[in-house]
Amino acid sequence: MYKLYNVKTWGSLAVHCLLEELEVPYTNIWMSPDQVRDPAFRAISPLGMIPALGLADGRTLFESAAIVAFLVAAHPERRMSPDLGTPEYGEFLMLLNFMSAEIYGISNIGYDAGTYVTEEAAQQAINAKVREKVDRCWSLLEKRLAAAGPWLMGPEFSAVDIYAFMMTIWGAPSEQALLDRYPAIARLAAGVRARPKLKAVLASHGVMNIGGFAG
Repeated sequence: MYKLYNVKTWGSLAVHCLLEELEVPYTNIWMSPDQVRDPAFRAISPLGMIPALGLADGRTLFESAAIVAFLVAAHPERRMSPDLGTPEYGEFLMLLNFMSAEIYGISNIGYDAGTYVTEEAAQQAINAKVREKVDRCWSLLEKRLAAAGPWLMGPEFSAVDIYAFMMTIWGAPSEQALLDRYPAIARLAAGVRARPKLKAVLASHGVMNIGGFAG
């Protein structure tokens, strides 16, 4: 049985949803931000990272994209990714890592890339460049969905759609603004919210409706 160390609306949301879609046994351990910062948590997640996934043998995984890739490979019969080793699976991994590397970290800091500079003009310039980069990333996903959707891998729903949905709830300047700008991504997000297995999980994170992310 897995153990998911989980904070509401944090990066554990995608893993929480995926575990439900996989229908595998797991224990959900809700954490508060204060508990995550507690040095005691470092015995479980050495960098204090959420999500953390405890395995049956006592080991713990962190990094959300790595956990997603592990889970779909560990449970291929659930069809939450293309077949392992195929070109389609290569695309799946490409999209997963693209979102993790290019959107996740920047979304989590709410475009506040200028925190470490003191001059207002320099801060604004950095924030503008960060915003432009994230917008380019969303535009690439929008183009892919518009051409071959409704899901990122085409007609088949997969774990990368859950991951993309998680990114949308962190959208800047707001989730609604992001969805208004990218209609194909909005359709994907609506499709994720409509999945029966995910309704209880999304409600538990407070994101069953648009705008539920509290930051």
